[in-house]
Amino acid sequence: MADIPNVRLVGIDYDRQGKSHGYIGIQHSTTRSCYYWLPLPITSIRSGSGPTVLVMSGIHGDEYEGQIALSRLAAELQPTDVAGRILILPMANFPAAKAGTRTSPIDGGDLNRLFPGEANGSVTQQIAAYVEHGLMSISDFVIDLHAGGSSIMHVAAAIVVAEADALRFQQQMDLAEAFGAPYTIVYASRSQPHFGRIALTASARQGAIAIGAELGGAGSATSSSISLAEQALVRVLRRTGILAGTSDAPPPTRTQILSSDRPDTMTWAMEAGLFEPSVTVGSEVSPGDLAGRIHFVDSPGRPSAEYRFDADGVVTVARFMTQVERGDCLYRIAFKPDAHQKGHR
Repeated sequence: MADIPNVRLVGIDYDRQGKSHGYIGIQHSTTRSCYYWLPLPITSIRSGSGPTVLVMSGIHGDEYEGQIALSRLAAELQPTDVAGRILILPMANFPAAKAGTRTSPIDGGDLNRLFPGEANGSVTQQIAAYVEHGLMSISDFVIDLHAGGSSIMHVAAAIVVAEADALRFQQQMDLAEAFGAPYTIVYASRSQPHFGRIALTASARQGAIAIGAELGGAGSATSSSISLAEQALVRVLRRTGILAGTSDAPPPTRTQILSSDRPDTMTWAMEAGLFEPSVTVGSEVSPGDLAGRIHFVDSPGRPSAEYRFDADGVVTVARFMTQVERGDCLYRIAFKPDAHQKGHR
């Protein structure tokens, strides 16, 4: 297919029975190495008949819970545990994951804004093209693990970009229920201009049922956030029907459904300075509540600027870095279904 880049598959055969580890080689000529290929690590575990599930992380390289959870899954899961095929891609944007950055240090590409990619494009565009047309296209389910990265903290949540088809949407929500995060955030498919270029909508284009997850942030991973990722992943894989036997993961907690398809979800910094937050992720806020203050330390005697929320909701994203520039996101909120129905006050 013209949409698939000419990659080098090393040590991996998706059709092979059993377990194999290898690399997807994306061609990238450099001064240091003229015939170099970027080695995206991948594991395939196949046994018997059943669905194909693609589990991926590292689309943003500074988000670590998913990378750790998938690394352990690739090492410990055995073919006898599987009825079908699991493809494990822990460092989807390999250059970014290796560097610990959100975007690729090679071309500045944000992989989660570049689907469906270009077979003959930049390195990150080639990765997007191969992931969508070479992996998602052969998958029945896709699980895409994220976190807040270096700049923000994100509430632990399953992420659903709602499908128009009622049956497919119900399948997404069933997976989110199995995931068992404290929150499930449902986005309307056209609520953000970039949604057509993210992994979840790319998966839907290829016919896969997909959910995402946000698992923490602040450029770090904790034992609790990693544990949530690992246990949730087992529950979701079991719900797809690909795992056999008795799960050692605890049952999911009840998840609270939130909606995020309105334009008033963000609070933006309008000036540069030092940000003093007033709330954290998971806080419930109302119009007029204090969001925080920006302090102008380089302007002696200048009063700080107060920022306030202008809608009811639950804080799902909070900036972690103290230094801010005009245009930085300070907070994002999502809405409870009843508040969503009432709309903006």
